[in-house]
Formats: sequence, structure tokens, C-alpha cells
Amino acid sequence: MLKVGVVGCGNIFNLAHRDALKVLQREGLIDVVGCFDLVRERAEEGARALNARAFEGLDELIGEVDVVEILTPTHTHAELAVKALKAGRHVIVEKPIALTVEEGERMIGEAMKRGLHLLVGHVRRFDKRWMSMKDVIRKRNILPTHVRKVEVQNLPFPADYWYWDERKSGGVALDLGVHVTDFLRWFLDAEPVRVYAVGKAIKEEARRNGTFDHFVMMIEFEGGKTGIGEVSWAYPYPSRYGVFYHHVDVIGRNGRIRYTPLDTPVVGVAKASFEMPRFSPLLSTFPDAFERELEHFFRVIAGEEEAVVTAEDALIALRIAEKARESARTGEVVEV
Repeated sequence: MLKVGVVGCGNIFNLAHRDALKVLQREGLIDVVGCFDLVRERAEEGARALNARAFEGLDELIGEVDVVEILTPTHTHAELAVKALKAGRHVIVEKPIALTVEEGERMIGEAMKRGLHLLVGHVRRFDKRWMSMKDVIRKRNILPTHVRKVEVQNLPFPADYWYWDERKSGGVALDLGVHVTDFLRWFLDAEPVRVYAVGKAIKEEARRNGTFDHFVMMIEFEGGKTGIGEVSWAYPYPSRYGVFYHHVDVIGRNGRIRYTPLDTPVVGVAKASFEMPRFSPLLSTFPDAFERELEHFFRVIAGEEEAVVTAEDALIALRIAEKARESARTGEVVEV
């Protein structure tokens, strides 16, 4: 049984990883030994939920486990991952793999040098919607030549939250953008060649931080294939509704597939007030995808499965997004 330590007990831990880890722990696949967070109360709450121990020091936690799961802000990923890898621990880290390609390369180099696993949480690859669509593409021989992927939401956090600071999150182009760049490469089964992008700062939070909150990428892939990615934190819906829309359009030589939640009626409940229930805490990805992702990662570490998404895949997704942000800043097409 793998002994797991969680570093970072904030937003993504509480929304997704905590419950997924609970399930895998009940199934006997892992033992969550402890949690660490700079905010002591968060570590204690996480540890209580997982019947684990709240560690006061990071080094102490790393010394007690086989696998370190890093769920912290993006700008801390490289430092924490390299520290765990140098201590001989396998690492699971949330996307993006790192804040910069150079940091991601350092993480991968450290893992390779020590023969350890570095696995990155590109959870869209474990969402049944996209897995099923990818399977249909294969079985029906659609042969995609153009894919459009849109992920848009209203980011509800205040202007001083780390997501709005590109020095910590990379902005919407990287934080949300890597989901889309990885998705396009996955569905097109081709490598990126060049990218052109346009960004906008719509909300006051974005303008105050000098970052984009709406971003469009046009990517040329090998073999003349093309992808369009659009990501947004500026969609004008009340954040309490938790609206997070995906749109996918696949055009192939032998057919077309289209998906959008707007194709179906919105579910509403009228009582004292009108509500749009959130049937999942994360409408971007349903919780069972995180269970599938983490179970797969732990089985990879145990030597039972081959990784379906690698750290190299995550690095390429980051490189495309990084070059797209460069394009948006310069107004030029950028080679990937």
C-alpha cells in the first residue's frame, strides 16, 4: 500500500482531491499518512477528513511517505516537486506542471535522473465525456483535421487572489489554457507547429493585475491540422451559479462531432428564489474523473499500468500556452 502525503489543502484539494483520496483509501489502494499546508488550520481540517496527521514541517512529511501530492499554487510546483524527488519520493502535481517550461524541464530531469514517477493532473483525459468522444472518433474513423475547444467561466476570486497574478498562476492563458492545449493535441494526435493568440482584459481584476481574463489561441499542428482554443475567467454569470461551460467541435474527414451544454435546457429550481443547482462541486470536471485519474497514477507508481498522460505531455501543453501568451503580447505568430 502506497503511503501518500498531501501538500496544499486549499481550493482544489477541498473541491476534488480530498474526496477522491477518501475513496481510494477506503478501497485499500493507498494510505494517506498526512497533510501539510502553510495555513495550519487547513492542514488540520484536511487531515481530519482523511484520518491522517497534520504535519508541521514539509521535510517531516516527505520523510514519512512514498508519494507526495502537490496541490499548491503553480509558482511553487517546481521547488516542491524537486525537493520531494531529491528525497526519493514519487510526485503527483496538479496542472500546470510548472509556471515556466524551464521549471518543468528541471522537474522532469530530476525525476528521470532518479528513476521516479512525475505525474501531472491533466484531469480532462479522465473525464468520461472526452474519453467517450475520443473513443467514438477512433471507432467511427472520424480522422479529425480541426478541433475547437472552449472552456469559459466567471472566476469568483478577488483581485488580490493568486490566480490573478501571472507571476504566480501564469494567468488564464496558462492556468486554464493548458487544459485546452493538451486537449487539442490529444484529439488531433499531432504536434504543434505555430500559434497566434489574442487576449483581452475584461474584468476589473484582470485590468488591475495587467493580465488577460479572456484568451483565444489559433494553433497549427503537423499534417495541416488546426486547433482553436478559447478560455475565459470573464464570462458574465453570477459566480454563485458555478457556471463553467465546455464547447467542443471536431471536424474530420469522415464526420463531425459537436458537444456543448447549451444544447440542453438549463435546470432551474424555483422556491423562495430561483436557483441553478450545482450537481458537481466542479462543473469543469466531474468528481469521478479525479478518482479515475488518481487511481491510475497510483497504479502507475505501483508498476501496474503505463501512464496515459506523461510529464512530457504536460510540458508540451505548457509550452504551447506559453508561446500563445507571447503571441498575444507581441501580436505575432510564434513558432512552437
